[in-house]
Amino acid sequence: MNVLVTGGGTSAPIDDVRSITNVSTGRFAAAISESCLARGACVWHLHAPSAQLPLLRLARFDLERNDPAGEFDRLRSLHDEWKAVRDRLHLVPLKSGTVADYAQSLHNLLLTQSINVAFLAMAVSDYEPTPVAGKVSSDESELVVQCGRTPKVIRSVRDWAPSVYLVGFKLLSRATTPELIRQAEASGRTNRADLTVANDLQSLVAGRHTVHLVRTGHPTETLGPGADLADRLVALVLKWAAGNRQ
Repeated sequence: MNVLVTGGGTSAPIDDVRSITNVSTGRFAAAISESCLARGACVWHLHAPSAQLPLLRLARFDLERNDPAGEFDRLRSLHDEWKAVRDRLHLVPLKSGTVADYAQSLHNLLLTQSINVAFLAMAVSDYEPTPVAGKVSSDESELVVQCGRTPKVIRSVRDWAPSVYLVGFKLLSRATTPELIRQAEASGRTNRADLTVANDLQSLVAGRHTVHLVRTGHPTETLGPGADLADRLVALVLKWAAGNRQ
């Protein structure tokens, strides 16, 4: 199976040195790619320039760990895992990180690769200013930035790749579970997604990341916190995607 995963957050330049971005690190997207690789998939991982990357995010010696030998063993095992999957992992960085850059890169991948499943986990800017050439003076007492709406890139995916199993993501903050699910249902219909993964920022920040899997015509399924959350999500998505292809 060929899988596309997008991760990290886009950026919207204000001038040559400033930009508006978001809190997405790309960690969950990287974990999704790792789980897909472990299941034998070929993965195209489209990512923001500063996003965490599959497996590479784990390749750091933990100086706080009081077990150097164990840490060396972990890194050796990680290196072996990397060698086993690196031919199936295609890292595709955004150049500028803007919404337009993301749209073009996503479009190119969907048209040139036979993608079966697309996890669009990237946090895409809803608004962006018209960037100013040069640098806005630091002597100003206020910096007022007027932003316009950006295109909803996910809404074009069904046109670019009609048969792809499309997984969208809906992130809110401080929303009730019913409201989160309601908005995910609306997004899924508008985006023509097969599945919308709904989550709230506060559960993520609090270390109890929970996701609600919203599909039209099916009851919502909730996956609770755990280190294997991405793996449980991937297991269900690949099963549902395989069922759609039969």
